[in-house]
Amino acid sequence: MDNPANERTPQLIAAEINMITSQTKKILLSSAVEIGRRLQEAKELLKHGEWGKWLEESVSYSQSTANKLMRLYEEYGPKLLSTSIVDGSSNSELIPNLTYTQAILLLGLPAEEREEFLAQNDVCSLTTQELQQALKDRDQANQAKDQALQEKEVACQENEVLKKGLETIDSTISELKKEQANTLSRLTNPENVKAEAQSANNASSAGNAPFATTAPFTHNLKTERAPDDHIKYVEQCDAYCKTIADTFFALTTALTNLAHLDPKLKEEKRKQANKLINYMAETVKEWPPPRKPLRGNS
Repeated sequence: MDNPANERTPQLIAAEINMITSQTKKILLSSAVEIGRRLQEAKELLKHGEWGKWLEESVSYSQSTANKLMRLYEEYGPKLLSTSIVDGSSNSELIPNLTYTQAILLLGLPAEEREEFLAQNDVCSLTTQELQQALKDRDQANQAKDQALQEKEVACQENEVLKKGLETIDSTISELKKEQANTLSRLTNPENVKAEAQSANNASSAGNAPFATTAPFTHNLKTERAPDDHIKYVEQCDAYCKTIADTFFALTTALTNLAHLDPKLKEEKRKQANKLINYMAETVKEWPPPRKPLRGNS
């Protein structure tokens, strides 16, 4: 009666076939690497222009096939084989568990990235289709990462531009406030009021100000203006409004990008911008402020 331990079963036969297939694929990769090494050696010995002819006549390889085999040797040779497999002295500890097809697919990765990919994935257990999908997923993840970094860099640049713009606006507003305070202080100073009132009365007595006795004193603005002065200021107003509109569009774009990268920082900058816009809106609502008339001597 047959020993059950030696009984041949379909499962056992399938396991043996799969093992032989795997070993054959590994041998195929080792053989391809050795062929690539010899092709590279022959190419270095041949004269310029003889390579293609030698391939066709001597080994029946196309140049594309030869280039692929030489690339396999360049990329895997040092780690795949310690010595030639022909003399049977290859070091199995240095032979990666890759098949020929897997090795070809992994050529698409730079050497340092290939090492990382092999460390992070059990490539040997993957089918060809699974390995192709894993490589595709890796490429998509890298593209998404690069895009995110690029968007972050753009957002940081736009934020820096916005920051500088806000600093400039803050500085301008501070200067305007300072100028307004100085003007108000000058106009409410008793000495200045008295001097200007006396000057106005003198002018009235001399007949140079026919309306001085009926019209209130005003700030010392220029009373003589060129007929087309308004054109210059209208053009300036239009230009400044366009600048504000362009800056506002850039501001909203920066806030949109920042919202995707750092919502908390976006909200901080939005409040900052909103505060500035509200101040500008309130200031320009009744600009210029009404000028107080100067009081004459009683």
